Amino acid sequence: MDAEELIARVNDLQPRLIAQLQKASASQQLAHAFLFTGPAGRGQTLVADWLAMRLMCPNIDEDGQPDGTCHQCQRITNHEHPDVIEIKPDGKSIKVDQVRFLKEEFTKTAVEGQQKIFIINGADTMTSSAANGLLKFIEEPAPGQTAILIAENKAQLLPTIVSRTQVINFTNVSPQQFKVVLRNMGYADNQIPLVQSLTDSAQVAKDWLIDDWFTQVSEAVSTLAIAMLENSNQAFTQVQTTCLALAGEQADKQTILMMFAQVWRDILLTKSGIQTNHFAKDWTQLVKRYDETTLLAVVNIVLAAPQKLQKNISFQTTLEATILESQFKLAGLT
Repeated sequence: MDAEELIARVNDLQPRLIAQLQKASASQQLAHAFLFTGPAGRGQTLVADWLAMRLMCPNIDEDGQPDGTCHQCQRITNHEHPDVIEIKPDGKSIKVDQVRFLKEEFTKTAVEGQQKIFIINGADTMTSSAANGLLKFIEEPAPGQTAILIAENKAQLLPTIVSRTQVINFTNVSPQQFKVVLRNMGYADNQIPLVQSLTDSAQVAKDWLIDDWFTQVSEAVSTLAIAMLENSNQAFTQVQTTCLALAGEQADKQTILMMFAQVWRDILLTKSGIQTNHFAKDWTQLVKRYDETTLLAVVNIVLAAPQKLQKNISFQTTLEATILESQFKLAGLT
């Protein structure tokens, strides 16, 4: 993503917050330390980069936006600016030596200009000693320094740190705003309803686009459902040939099962006379041979699958058992 794309995305994702930061910056009333808190994927890192650009861009436009084309904006977006210092957890937490590095940087003047920005991702993972080491520099900021802490769980930070920052809670964006964000990411209009039924996290949705993963999974899941409705042995074959190859991380496996549940909800709704648009499939003919009670029973079977996965039953076993039990139900054998 280049700087201009970042500016567009962050204004789509958090327009009200950006307007507030523009106003505070224009009146020189920005805080010296911010705490961006809330579930990942709400645009926290994008807003942090935007704010760094707003403070350093020499060509702020009449709307208070950085231009996105200058050398400063581009280096910030590429994480190459010498005066934008970023750290993130080393493993599961931010360590003392990382904070020691930050403390050294806090004492140094900017390499270029008068501004220096510190972005601390995963601030809620700091050890107690690391957090205490950072506290002094948040309490006594030097001129031209701005610290941005990003944390999913504010409760895990020292209260003294929280009290010395301007806390900005990143709440859910509206469905309409999220739709715009997804479209800008590259999702097709017919994919967006399915994405929105599965997540409200922009970061998660962005990850699904890598290697066309989302398109492949949605096609695999709907094809699997068709095989089950046709009582075809191909359903088990597809688990081996398609689904397992797409189920990499644990989160991928959960998403596949969630999508599988959504396709069966759509099938049940079609039987009830309600057309949905989560998948580019017409289930009308396929559901004619089944009654609503049977399809509802299958939906309940499929909805139970994620719980099996959480009990350390393998993904393959979970999916195959779900298919087998569902096909018995569809065949009227249980």
